[in-house]
Amino acid sequence: MFSDSTKDLFTALGAAAGGLSFLRLLVSDVRDRYTKPRLSIEFSLPEDLREWNVHGAARKQKVATVHVRNKRRTPAVECAAVLRVISEPLGVTIGEREYSLHWADTDYTMHSNVAVHVDIGLERRRLDVAFTILPDGQPSREGAWAGIPIALSAPTQATQAYLPPGEYRFRLIVACANGKATAREFIVNSPRDWKALLMRPA
Repeated sequence: MFSDSTKDLFTALGAAAGGLSFLRLLVSDVRDRYTKPRLSIEFSLPEDLREWNVHGAARKQKVATVHVRNKRRTPAVECAAVLRVISEPLGVTIGEREYSLHWADTDYTMHSNVAVHVDIGLERRRLDVAFTILPDGQPSREGAWAGIPIALSAPTQATQAYLPPGEYRFRLIVACANGKATAREFIVNSPRDWKALLMRPA
């Protein structure tokens, strides 16, 4: 049988071991929290809603762009972005409810409806979310597009949605292989006049 003092010693040692184990878990959790990638989705009006001249000003394009930023030094790897329809105007039917977004400044050799993965370091990555195009010498079409300009020649793929005029709510989700996904909701006003395209945070 152990004496009372020996039992007290074992109890103290057990408590110390438990405390060290808890401290180790706490340090590991804090280290993971501050070293794992942490993304933010940034969008500011009016600078991120721009009008561009295309092909020597023969065409005009209005684009709403978001920026994805990694707030940690650890690169976020294999990040993909999807746009999910939350609500649409009464009477409007959209075939797909979720669309893959392509990252800007990425070389695509073919159209794809697969969510392409990129790594995100300290630099910001850009996504064009909603846009309208005024064709050469033609009256503008009512409504806008949600998706990517490169997909306009392949409208059957789930990389874009034509939005008849009205107000839409979207959730933009960016998920990576080594970090927590981040999301932000937006309201897109699809216009009757292309210049009236408006996107704003929900």
